[in-house]
Amino acid sequence: MESDASEESVDADTPEKATMDVNSELIISDNSTVAPVIIEELDEDAISMMDVDMSEFVEAKALPIQEVEVENVIIPNFALTSSHNLNKDVVMDTDLDQDMLLTADEEDRLTKQFLNGELTFCEYSSKMDQDVEMEMTENNTVRRNAGTDRVTVQKLAEPKASKVTSGQQVRQRRKRRILPQVLQGLMGEANVRFAKGEVEIAEQMCMEIIRQVPSASEPFQTLAMIYENDQKKSLQFALIAAYLNPRDAEQWVRLANLSLENDDIKQAITCYSKAIQASPKCVELYDRRAQLQESNGDRKGQLRGYLKLIHQLDPGDQHIIKYAKELTQEYIKENNNEQALEAMEILFAKCPDLITLEEVNIITELLITLKQFKRCLDLLVKYTSIRIQYKEGADREVGNDRMRKLEKTEESGKLKEELPCQSDHRDTNDIEWCDVPDDVAVDLRAKTLVILIELNHVRLADEFLSRLYMREDPECSGDLFLDVAEALMSKNEFQRALNLLDPLVKSTRYNLAGVWLKHAECWAACNDLDKAVTSYEAVRELSPQHLGARLALAKLYIEKRRYDEAIQVLYQDPEYEILDPNAVYQRTVLLYKMERYEEYLSSGMLLLSRHCVRIRIKDDLNSLARPTGVRQRLESLRNNRRTFGENFEDENAPAFSNSAEPSKEDEFQLFLQMCEQAYKLKKHGFLQRICFTALTSKRFIKCNDHITFLCLISCIHNNDSFYGYNIVREFVRECPSSNWWNLLNIIIQKAEDLRHNRFIMRLLGREDVFTYLHIMHANNCLVSGTYKYALNSYISLFKVAPSALLALLIGVTQLQMACQKSPAKKNQLLIQALAFFKKYMQLRGDEGKQEAYYNTARAFHQIGLLSTAIHFYKLILEEDPGDLVKQNANLLDLRKEAAFNLHLIYLQSENQLLARMYLENYITI
Repeated sequence: MESDASEESVDADTPEKATMDVNSELIISDNSTVAPVIIEELDEDAISMMDVDMSEFVEAKALPIQEVEVENVIIPNFALTSSHNLNKDVVMDTDLDQDMLLTADEEDRLTKQFLNGELTFCEYSSKMDQDVEMEMTENNTVRRNAGTDRVTVQKLAEPKASKVTSGQQVRQRRKRRILPQVLQGLMGEANVRFAKGEVEIAEQMCMEIIRQVPSASEPFQTLAMIYENDQKKSLQFALIAAYLNPRDAEQWVRLANLSLENDDIKQAITCYSKAIQASPKCVELYDRRAQLQESNGDRKGQLRGYLKLIHQLDPGDQHIIKYAKELTQEYIKENNNEQALEAMEILFAKCPDLITLEEVNIITELLITLKQFKRCLDLLVKYTSIRIQYKEGADREVGNDRMRKLEKTEESGKLKEELPCQSDHRDTNDIEWCDVPDDVAVDLRAKTLVILIELNHVRLADEFLSRLYMREDPECSGDLFLDVAEALMSKNEFQRALNLLDPLVKSTRYNLAGVWLKHAECWAACNDLDKAVTSYEAVRELSPQHLGARLALAKLYIEKRRYDEAIQVLYQDPEYEILDPNAVYQRTVLLYKMERYEEYLSSGMLLLSRHCVRIRIKDDLNSLARPTGVRQRLESLRNNRRTFGENFEDENAPAFSNSAEPSKEDEFQLFLQMCEQAYKLKKHGFLQRICFTALTSKRFIKCNDHITFLCLISCIHNNDSFYGYNIVREFVRECPSSNWWNLLNIIIQKAEDLRHNRFIMRLLGREDVFTYLHIMHANNCLVSGTYKYALNSYISLFKVAPSALLALLIGVTQLQMACQKSPAKKNQLLIQALAFFKKYMQLRGDEGKQEAYYNTARAFHQIGLLSTAIHFYKLILEEDPGDLVKQNANLLDLRKEAAFNLHLIYLQSENQLLARMYLENYITI
């Protein structure tokens, strides 16, 4: 020892050399042996002889544990110079590995959290593994490669080769830490102490080792044995030990069984996943994990695991066939055809000598579904006796006995088979002829026909098509008939498709609604409407709820002008069926066309109910007749119904499907048409209901102002002044035009309350001197009997802007004042009233002379001057009323009114003959 120490000791006089030796890098040879480290021992005398201040020494930090790779590093034989650049991919992978490694403190923290119960083992394992799990990475890589280029599917059958780029070889590996020799001795001492029964000392030693090297598995294994009486604690230490030394699959299986005893299925699944990583080709491990995943509801994880299994198994393994076919069926059930095709491709790549016609049938079905017709045709040619002859320039006869093209790979020197692929250099449009022998299974013959049709070789398929429907029994091969017929229909070959569909609809097994539907579509495309109607009627009889057939049948009835039958076909029972909006709309339009207005309005309301709220009682209008948006109206209506303990949604409301619906413009035009028709039928109550119902529609939100105006019109026609006033008041506030003042005046004339008086008084101070508002205020005074206030307002307005209307109103007011019981100046009031009536006649002009005559006659009739009244009444009957009155006789002509008043005057004077004459000449219909 002394001699060795003298040879290896560091000279104190040469500090530079000592520094160089201490900081020199550890060199790894080809055999991965580590150079021994020599530690020199110093005695007390040697220390005393050194002139050193002991106070300068501080506690030394532990040296970092050096990482030793389990596998050898393959070092390329070339020297790095300034002109050589490392491959970018290698540099990126190295940096990524360094970023992904956790520090010792982080590992220690995660370990403590797991032991304290803050983390489950699944969470602990996922956080310790900063990179993506091996299983997910391999699956995603293979799936991405397979999705990018299907030509490379045969590479799945080859062993994974090392990645070679720019003269470098990189091998992925996992790293683990090895205890130093000193701590290995301490670990051995801890095991000896535990064997002797000194449990506490052994535990302390293990904890010390864990403190210095948290990622070593040996102390955790010993602690798991120490705590064997505490099953939970022991299992935790055993899990950590297994994670730090994960290559023992049996250990992981044992831990999975212990986890199941504790009813921790998720942890057991994780243990089986680790066991699979340690032994990736053990089928039994995959089965056990799949059972647990199925009980835990992880169906996708179960399929993903089996997909990894068939990737890992060696070529030619019988298990590949079993699991690949099971995976394919499961993925087909989930409508995941791409994953199903991937499973079958692995089977074809790894087990080419075990392929049967069953597997060929499955993969061709998938390829046809995924529209990979060229590749499917090559597979059929390879595995069956089907032959194809290409045109000149591509005239190679391809058969089942064609020679396999082999190419020698430069990387491995092995022979690799070229599988049929989508990128084949032949163009299938250059096919000259095709031979499909009768000895080929009928399923594959039918698929060949489908492929030829899809590749636009219908004429080539004609010969084999006739063989199919003439020789095969539709009772047994009906599904194949249907597949070929659908392919023909996709190419608009409807007449050829009928050759296959005719025997199907006559069969007993395939006499189904779906087959009849395609049969009807072919006849409709061939413009044979009668046969198409017959087929659609068969669909309707077999499947009454088939909406598509009903719509098509109704369309045919409309083309044949059989509207009543079309209406009957489109009828849907709202109590038992899910309604189609488009069918309801078409039926509503047909009902209007056939003038079945009652059904038309009912069907239209049914259509609107899918986006409108049904009005139950008249109090619901309180929430809707407000100048707010749709959302505010609906919220107010919801609160109002909640106050009375009612549900906002209607019970047993009709349900509508999410299929195609009429456009917003078409539906709004239907709404306007319904309003017009309700007005023509004098259904004013229904008109008000439908208008207010449309206010709750979010679909008509852009037409909100239009609908609000219609609500006002409906209130006027339905004599509902209460809600009409609520609407028109807001229009007057926002846009005080003459039209809105006229509408407000109409509402006020029918009003049963005096709310408008307060409204007018509030607005008086905000307006100019002469407005319609002042006239309406004076009218209120006139109606309420305060004639002086009314007269004052009228005269003030007349001085500013004289008009015939103001003159008439002044005359009427003074006439009313003169007719009171005790007027102060009765004669003077009458004279002034008549003077204003004369002024009114002058201002009204020739255009309105009939109206002026009538109003003047009414005034004289009221005060008892009957002779003068008769004179003006007769002027109405004798003189020409003018062009305006003639053009609007039903609205403006007053001759009937004048004749009736004359009849009353003569009847009062007991001149019955003259009274009868005016009735017969001017009023009798």
